[in-house]
Amino acid sequence: MYQEAFANADAGLAVLAPDGAWLAANAALSRRLGRPVSGLVGTRAHASVFDAATARRIDAALSGGEVPRGILVQHGDGRAWRLTATPLAQGLLLQLDDAPGATVERMQDHLTHGISHDLRAPLRGIAGFAARLEESGAVADAGMADVARIRAAATRAERLVDGLLELLRASRQPLREQEVDVSLLCEWVAAELGDADPDRAARVDIAPGLMARGDEHWLKVMLGHVLGNAWKFSALCERVEIHVEGQAVDGRLQLAVHDAGCGFDMRYADKLFVPFQRLHGPEQGGGNGLGLAIALQVAERHGGRLRGSSRPGGGSTFFIDLPAATGRDPDEHHDA
Repeated sequence: MYQEAFANADAGLAVLAPDGAWLAANAALSRRLGRPVSGLVGTRAHASVFDAATARRIDAALSGGEVPRGILVQHGDGRAWRLTATPLAQGLLLQLDDAPGATVERMQDHLTHGISHDLRAPLRGIAGFAARLEESGAVADAGMADVARIRAAATRAERLVDGLLELLRASRQPLREQEVDVSLLCEWVAAELGDADPDRAARVDIAPGLMARGDEHWLKVMLGHVLGNAWKFSALCERVEIHVEGQAVDGRLQLAVHDAGCGFDMRYADKLFVPFQRLHGPEQGGGNGLGLAIALQVAERHGGRLRGSSRPGGGSTFFIDLPAATGRDPDEHHDA
């Protein structure tokens, strides 16, 4: 009876052995994945049919870690499902249902396209016409300040559009898994921050040999926002001071990014990673409220975590947990 229920269930089901090998899969799962049952059973199929972060979460659950429940997973062709795992006496039961948010995913695609094209065009038009007015001499001196405000507002709006697009892409784009030199990425980000603000006195210390496993591009994006925040919120300090340290523990790379900036009140720490929530004003370096939301998306999609600790006037420390480098060939695995 149980075998018949498993075989004929509407939900996609698979039974995994403790070592991750798929022992059984039903027809509904085969249809969803577009692969025959014979191509799934006897392999660690989750390593190739799901994104890298989801595969790592399944492996962690097999080892007694946190069990994925109702998480959204995506195939490389854009299909989305809801994945739930249930521990068995030996191994794991995976259940794959059609994601009720599939329509939302399509709406996000349309939204991304609209933001990228339809919203950018009028903003560029506003900035362009304001520049022409400024250069033409048609505006009296008394009105030039207003023209400058128009240009500045259009620039801020374009940056906000860039941030929104990056937030959407950070939550959706497939990740490429490889060995990543985090120390080198931090040095790269620090150099870019220094080039953009060359008159700022700064000291950035980065521990060598910090190696993670993940998508190099998106890890740089994450570090760019975390280190960028440390730089921005040191605006009122005599000089920027940032220290990056870390260590590999039980297969995880644990990073800490310290700064000596203005800090924040931990009573409002729950707002740190919420889009458009700002704990500081522009005079202290506050931006559009999207940077840490993007950084958190990247960390979580790598199966990691990001949190902050601080006190007003006492600097801040952001702790990042990522998969550590394994020593495997960086090109041996790619997302499905």
